[in-house]
Amino acid sequence: MLSATEVTIVGAGPYGLSLAAHLRAKNINYRIFGESMKFWHDMPAGLNLKSLAFATSIDVPYKGHTFPDWCRRNGLEDFEPCTMESFTAYGLEIQKRFVPDLEEVFVTHVAAQGDAFVVTLASGEAFHTRSVVVATGLSGMATVPVALQHLPAHRVRHTFDISDYSQYSSKSVAVIGGGASAIEAGVLVQEAGGSGQVYVRGPEAVFHGRTPRQRPLLERIKNPTGALGASRRSWVLQHFPLLVHRLPLERRTRFASNQYGPASPWWIKDRALGKVPIKVSHEVVSADVAGDQVRLNLKNGDGRKKAVDVDYVIAGTGYDVSISRLQFLDPTLASRIQRIKTGPHLNSYFESSVPGLYFVGPLSNMSFGPLFRFVAGAGVAARRLSRRLHR
Repeated sequence: MLSATEVTIVGAGPYGLSLAAHLRAKNINYRIFGESMKFWHDMPAGLNLKSLAFATSIDVPYKGHTFPDWCRRNGLEDFEPCTMESFTAYGLEIQKRFVPDLEEVFVTHVAAQGDAFVVTLASGEAFHTRSVVVATGLSGMATVPVALQHLPAHRVRHTFDISDYSQYSSKSVAVIGGGASAIEAGVLVQEAGGSGQVYVRGPEAVFHGRTPRQRPLLERIKNPTGALGASRRSWVLQHFPLLVHRLPLERRTRFASNQYGPASPWWIKDRALGKVPIKVSHEVVSADVAGDQVRLNLKNGDGRKKAVDVDYVIAGTGYDVSISRLQFLDPTLASRIQRIKTGPHLNSYFESSVPGLYFVGPLSNMSFGPLFRFVAGAGVAARRLSRRLHR
């Protein structure tokens, strides 16, 4: 006879930990699995958060435990820029205090059985659960351009998989991509003593401006500070987080797909411009191994082609946030999930078309909009979903 639990949370980042803290406070029987704050813990040294501190907290049902609260208690910057290391330390402390029952083992299989689910762990244990909440963030979602996928694994890596850039010292490196991950990778290669160049497919590399703590009243009225920056759109998304879900499907899909494209934070700009070559309007057409190097065949905006030989390639090419990337979902179960593009079609409680199967974080973007691609949406999801599961 298999053991049973009411709720199973897959993933131990800000979304999973926030939900677990709320379920624990409501005395709901749950289990949560994953390595605490792994995505953040594995970030290379020297990077800051891309979001404002007040919008980057693990939500617990008690006052005084936001990330800015923690920063002030520890004598650290509580607005921006805040380091990845400090957010990781904060998250680990919150986990130990409010989610001490986290099980650092990975879920390997989830299958439906009647009106419940059977969950299998890497340890070999299997158990029944009434509800499953997928909170795996961007794990397993990293995407590498087709032109690079056949290269040897030691020659091309995605930024998601790199924690230490010292390996690129004295090496030539081509970084592919135009967003924050690519620009940061180019900077970190250069600062590690390597020779990095960033190739951007689009016509420009975009850098966000800084959001000052103190701004004139008129500017604050015109562009109020919201969770995703200083703009009316950001303020509306923060204060009316379910608004996108209420839009007609076609409009919602278009909005969720097109908002907040690739851009780098202000604090990396001075470390990048004039120090790291950034080649815009350059697209990788093909790539081959040339001796002990990689030869990239590039096409620029005028259609002209050129070849570049480098020691290594780094793909800062973002993520394919897709249900098909969740290897632990049983294929039969996955086939029952209705979708909006590659993401699950969710009701207003983050529940998929399979009763009892929920998705939070980036996988909920197509249903709830860009707020939920970021940590800023964790509190909304945790409070709403915990109330639903409590009932």
